[in-house]
Amino acid sequence: MDIIRPTFIGIGAHKAGTSWLFRELSKHPDIWIPYKKELHYFDRSPDYSSPNNLATSSPFSRLLGLKPWQLPTMLANQWDMLKFIARGDFHNVAWCMKWTFGYYNDDWYENLFSQAGTYKACGEITPSYAILEHEDLTKIKAMNADIKIIFLIRDPIERAWSAIRFHADRGFINKNIVDSDDDIIAEVKNPEMLLRGDYESTIDAYLQHFDSSQILVCFYDAISCDPVGLLSDITKFLEVPSFEESVIDNKTRVNMSPPREMSATVRDHLDTTYAPMIDRIGQSFGSYATMWGKTKKSVNINLHNHHSDTQLFPTFHP
Repeated sequence: MDIIRPTFIGIGAHKAGTSWLFRELSKHPDIWIPYKKELHYFDRSPDYSSPNNLATSSPFSRLLGLKPWQLPTMLANQWDMLKFIARGDFHNVAWCMKWTFGYYNDDWYENLFSQAGTYKACGEITPSYAILEHEDLTKIKAMNADIKIIFLIRDPIERAWSAIRFHADRGFINKNIVDSDDDIIAEVKNPEMLLRGDYESTIDAYLQHFDSSQILVCFYDAISCDPVGLLSDITKFLEVPSFEESVIDNKTRVNMSPPREMSATVRDHLDTTYAPMIDRIGQSFGSYATMWGKTKKSVNINLHNHHSDTQLFPTFHP
């Protein structure tokens, strides 16, 4: 039996529309994607600041719950299985069994895609793959040297503000942080926050391992301004037929951060932090990036050129 490996991965950025993209790709009849977003296999090392639920390879150790995250994760996975059994969804039951009780290694990861045999493309979306280091990028290339990478990016000022609101709402950081400009700015200076917004470093790192033709940079802005064009670019990139426009939904928000106005003090700090990178990306990519950093309620633009703008990549030198 032929080994099926993912043909694409979505790598972020965090709070840049990856949950929307996951939902839309799940609808496509020629694309197989697991029911679970964010597998976190290549960033499973505890050295990363992202979730490390796959850090313990042995299912027996995970069942014992020796690490604080293991037992809750195992119980949540088993609850998913029960829901799938109740629905009679035995394809997802089988997948969830592998996910929950497998021995985590490269063979196990590839086996997660075994149900994709009749599909033209298959993959997964884990935003934190945008912060992978050399060793783990090498692992991705060893698995599939021809893999395609979709990188969704957003105005880094808006992305940072959305991430802070989201993390506060979910209890990942102090909920009261949004009431203090000083606390918000301290969080903005957090190395992890800065890393998640450093698009240039992500692109540079991937270009050291993959050809520019394997990387498609897309814009969060297009989800609202031109979702049909955005998904057309992505399906063309993945070499599958275009979406039927009637199934595309850019009105229903996914994982939305609670609305809250950004203070002038916080915006000034974020402007100072990200203005140089915004200028460089705007010059190199054009398209929606030329509108970043500008205070606006709405922008009526329809730039269906994000694919052509980003097909060939310069190497950035921040």
